[in-house]
Amino acid sequence: MSKVLVVDDDERIREDLKKHLGKKGYIVQTASTAAEARKYIRCEEFDYAIIDLKLDFMASEYGGIKVATFAKRNQPKLKTIILSGYPFDGAKEGFKFELKGEDEPEKKFKEFEENYIYKGVGNNYIIAVLEKLVELAQKREEKNCFVIMPFSETASCSKAKWTKVFKDVIKPAVEKSGFNYRCERANIHFGSIIDGILDRLNRSELVIADITDRNPNVLYELGVRHTLGGPAIVIAQNEDDIPFDLTPYPFTIYGLKSKREKDAFSEEIKNAIADLEQNPQKAASPVRKYLDHIDADSR
Repeated sequence: MSKVLVVDDDERIREDLKKHLGKKGYIVQTASTAAEARKYIRCEEFDYAIIDLKLDFMASEYGGIKVATFAKRNQPKLKTIILSGYPFDGAKEGFKFELKGEDEPEKKFKEFEENYIYKGVGNNYIIAVLEKLVELAQKREEKNCFVIMPFSETASCSKAKWTKVFKDVIKPAVEKSGFNYRCERANIHFGSIIDGILDRLNRSELVIADITDRNPNVLYELGVRHTLGGPAIVIAQNEDDIPFDLTPYPFTIYGLKSKREKDAFSEEIKNAIADLEQNPQKAASPVRKYLDHIDADSR
């Protein structure tokens, strides 16, 4: 049963949506302010958020965009619908302004445009919202796989070789696995490197960590992913590169010397992703498992 967060400062709209969505079987939580919405987003998991564009108008002209981007950062799989009394053409410059500084602003802009509902005169926004929810449920979303790996020379690989490993080995293995992943690694040429990496570690549905040569940056980033939670697949070119405390968790050793080795790696990545899709608990963060254990003991 899908869970929906409705965020609007108009009580009538909140209650109307809650009533009609409830009749369709959705579990609905409502919020009237940005602060209240953020509280729910931090504490509860939602499948969808329906957010008023002009939320908290006195504080921000486009407060709904701020809540929507906050929601996407904290719950990457959450799908957002922007509800507004203004046509999109009249609001798109505001969207672009609010998205400045965000990671992948063009992608976010396109998503908000596609899921924008105008509730102006003559439009039945409740029917439009219900139809959009059905559409989003049926849409096969592209997922993000973020690869953390060395950029510069390490003991066994040059900088150029690392680029080749990503482009010719890891990226095609993931993107041809059949699970609709887009595979990327950090862009070291633009913006704050660490901020971008942290954002990707938080938002990506899957992380692959290449710990060949035990690069300290990669090990640090893997630790961050484990802290944030979410599945991570560990890979390396040599089994000796796998630290002792990571050996209880799934890992894959890969080779580069022949097409047979690359094909074998592709098959192993495909199988590993399939296993995660069916049994997500297998790659659950050890930090998250520990915290869940503490939480269970405290009840």
